[in-house]
Amino acid sequence: MPEADALVPIEIFFQKSDLVVTFLLVLLGIAFGNLTVRGVGFGASGVLIVAMAAGYFFPFDPVPILADLGIVLFLLCVGLEAGPSFFRAFKQHGRRFITNVLVLLAVAGVSTVAIIALAGIPVGIGLGLFAGSFTSSPALISALQFSPEQEVIFGYGVAYPFGLLGVILFISIAVNLLRDKMAAEVAGRSQLHSAVYKLSNEAFHGRQVQDLEPLKEHDVVISGILRGLSVRTASGATVLQQGDILRLEGLPEEVAAVGEVLGEEIQEAFDENSELDTRSIVVENTSVVNRSLRDLGLRLRFNAAVTRVVRANVEFVPAEDDLLNYGDVVVAVGTPYQLDQLELFLGHEHHTVQRRVDIGSLAAILFLAFAIGGIVVPVPGLGPFSLGIAGGALVAGLIFGHFGRIGNFIGRFPRNATAVLKELGLALFFVQVGLETGQSFVESLDWNAMAYAFYAVLFAVVPMAGSFFVGHYLLKIPVSECFGVICGGMTFTPGLDIIRRVDSSDRPVVAYSSVYPVALILVIALVQGMHLALVSLGAAG
Repeated sequence: MPEADALVPIEIFFQKSDLVVTFLLVLLGIAFGNLTVRGVGFGASGVLIVAMAAGYFFPFDPVPILADLGIVLFLLCVGLEAGPSFFRAFKQHGRRFITNVLVLLAVAGVSTVAIIALAGIPVGIGLGLFAGSFTSSPALISALQFSPEQEVIFGYGVAYPFGLLGVILFISIAVNLLRDKMAAEVAGRSQLHSAVYKLSNEAFHGRQVQDLEPLKEHDVVISGILRGLSVRTASGATVLQQGDILRLEGLPEEVAAVGEVLGEEIQEAFDENSELDTRSIVVENTSVVNRSLRDLGLRLRFNAAVTRVVRANVEFVPAEDDLLNYGDVVVAVGTPYQLDQLELFLGHEHHTVQRRVDIGSLAAILFLAFAIGGIVVPVPGLGPFSLGIAGGALVAGLIFGHFGRIGNFIGRFPRNATAVLKELGLALFFVQVGLETGQSFVESLDWNAMAYAFYAVLFAVVPMAGSFFVGHYLLKIPVSECFGVICGGMTFTPGLDIIRRVDSSDRPVVAYSSVYPVALILVIALVQGMHLALVSLGAAG
């Protein structure tokens, strides 16, 4: 065979890269975390579980700088998201909801410190058990700043599933036991009702909606008009025509009274496939924040109807007196032009919010985070104290999130951008921690782990029971709202689904949303406080 025709062997080599391993584990972990059973799953902690498994079976080396970057990005975005509503929440809900969540965290802190000290649990494992029982990633990151990493992760890994089950079982059992009382509270509220009537009374033909006496006398609104084959929203200047199909909303008896005057009730559904469109709009205009829907007059200004509000990843139907918070997602119905105008008004064109993440502003926030984290304060009897990079990132995020703008630097970015940065930071952190602790976690499993699992259940159940007793019986908070505060205080969203099986109104959701940003921040400070208390008590290191 001619030499030119000889086969030339080609060998392909693959060089292992730390980044390839990191993002492969992120991908697998997110897929695992998204698996749910009846709406409950591991979520972001799925990345930690997958990374721990990889760390046990394969000798991967963690990259410390990625863990530090992950911590900073995660807590920085937590602060940016919570900043606009964190301080305002104390003023708006301080008497009941905030007091109740403070009781929840205070009981959690006292009971956790007492159990750790009396049972002789190592501080790192104890703080990890607390973070796992609350299923709280911020608490975990806070605990890792003060205690040995392997101990904290071991406690968190043992406690997480038991804390998850403990919260679900507590709320499920309590809701079943108090079902009759919750049903009575729901029945005693004013429930809105909608019905469809055909306008047949000639006296109202050609009159504007704002001039209809029955609507004023009975506090009923027209939420939609079906005329011909098109559905439209109704403003005060809308002129009615005989034969219009009207959708009335209000109290059942009020709707019935107005409907009888206007015409006859019919069983006709509005055609959803009309010229009306539905759009989700993020509230980013600081001039509309902390103002009620009634005050803003969105229906009169833009002839668009607000049907839903999404706050802290929870959706509810807003009342006219509900206040808009920065970052709320408003779901509105109207024509495309009306929705365009409403979107401009609520935030997308406001100068204090960037359409994208401004790199200069992000660099300024990061600089402030590392500067604050580098401050060391000597504490008599305890030695030097510092917030560290985690605390510095959180404080910097809160400051910029609260003020929105400091000089030429912007502290409020698009909601999706901060959400992506936060999830990326948490995933990077979990991968590095999981790789480093996977081997030691499995080797540490023994009979003591069963006792730790029992303590984890106590860490979750005792604060919930104490908070419910104080909130319902002393602060007189209705049962469903009290459970909403508990779920928000533990940042445990799946618990709302259990509550809403009995109370489908927006009240438990509003309670949850009111305390969620406060609890997210305070639980981090609580972990630091518990660590200082345990050190002063001479607990085992």
